[in-house]
Amino acid sequence: MHEIKKNHYVDTIIYSVDKIIRNLKFELRQKFDSLNTGITSEQFVVLDTIGCYKNIYQQKLANIIMKDKSNTTRIVKALEQKGLIKREYGTINKRLVYFLHITEMGQKIVKNNMPHMKQFITEIFTHISDDEIDLLHKLSTKFENDLSNISESNLI
Repeated sequence: MHEIKKNHYVDTIIYSVDKIIRNLKFELRQKFDSLNTGITSEQFVVLDTIGCYKNIYQQKLANIIMKDKSNTTRIVKALEQKGLIKREYGTINKRLVYFLHITEMGQKIVKNNMPHMKQFITEIFTHISDDEIDLLHKLSTKFENDLSNISESNLI
């Protein structure tokens, strides 16, 4: 076990990661808003996620985008009202669920704007090598797995 050598929360890796994520989300939101797509960056993430998964349902979507049920429902309703997704009733293990599907208009928004988002993400990592990005990804995945294991062991 590693001893925590920092005396203050603001000196920890947890604070650093939180600050990075908040700044990234802010910058992505600003960049996306400048594209004038008619949807928010949050809606774009949901739209793209729905487009990635066949027969995704709201609870699974909420887990993937790390939003609670009410926020996910709010976003889904807004996208449905704009004609960018459609919901269809279905069942999983005899439970009624809404399956979400991206419409052709929704696919166009993702297709037209993804190059801008990829370019922006590329700009963010201008001063970080591919090896460093790979290492960061490996470390974050390891950290996420460790957290999952801790969470699961606390349930037992």
